[in-house]
Amino acid sequence: MVDAAGGWFEIAARFGFLTGTTTALGAWVFRRFVVPRAAGSSDATVADALRHLADRAAVFGLALLALSASARLTAWLASGATAVSSAASAVGVIDPPRVLMLQIAAALVALSALLTRGASRAWPAITEGALVVLAVTPPFLAHAGSAAEWRAVAVAVDITHLVAAGAWVGALALVTWAAALVRREAEGPARMATLIAAFHPIAVIAAPTVFATGLLTAWLRMGVPEGIAAPTYSGLFVAKLLLVGATGYIGIGHSKIATKRLKTVPADATWRSLLLECAFAVAVLVVTAVLVGTAPIAE
Repeated sequence: MVDAAGGWFEIAARFGFLTGTTTALGAWVFRRFVVPRAAGSSDATVADALRHLADRAAVFGLALLALSASARLTAWLASGATAVSSAASAVGVIDPPRVLMLQIAAALVALSALLTRGASRAWPAITEGALVVLAVTPPFLAHAGSAAEWRAVAVAVDITHLVAAGAWVGALALVTWAAALVRREAEGPARMATLIAAFHPIAVIAAPTVFATGLLTAWLRMGVPEGIAAPTYSGLFVAKLLLVGATGYIGIGHSKIATKRLKTVPADATWRSLLLECAFAVAVLVVTAVLVGTAPIAE
């Protein structure tokens, strides 16, 4: 399985890139959509604290993204200017160095703009533009960018899948982080309930989108399931599907917590439940890092 996906180094680099991308996208979603709902128009202190949290997460995500993309680029170039790894050969990746260089440049531009924006409460437009680049380029390093048929559809589906995953998993990580910071305060349970309730509409849209685009991706990669799917790929896909389902199931419970159970369930128990949901989400990213480098069709 590891060899089929390109080896431990490529898997780790892809995981770093996926984690960085979902964190950065999630930070933007959290800042734009969750913070206004969670803080309200009258609580400027809470809003500023949550925005600062999102900014810190975005800086971490962008830095991790730049480092992992740099590591992948170094590996590509070390193998020869026109050579590709066995995993990349299997999925038909075309000219990955240019895509990786574009990703590194976009990450560094976004990172620099965030770090130098001063006291402004808004993200610089150049940061948001760079995030768009980072959201649309990953399919060109994977199966979608090399699809022989329906390439435009495959790329669009992959982009939608990545953005929805960022909105769900990335913003979830920030909700969990924020909950950890306030859970022991006197108003901690109420603030946690508000955060979960503010995040809930995002999850309701993003989670089903991740699931649906995952199924569509499988159909585009494997076609008719019987007899053509590589066992490793299909097994990893099923594992990912189950993990996404488990993550979503826990999230449904959190929506109930926000409206009812937080009045009786200790804040620490709610935070541990959020942490468990994050753990399942990380497992999804790990499986995805392997899946992306695995050939979907048996030779």
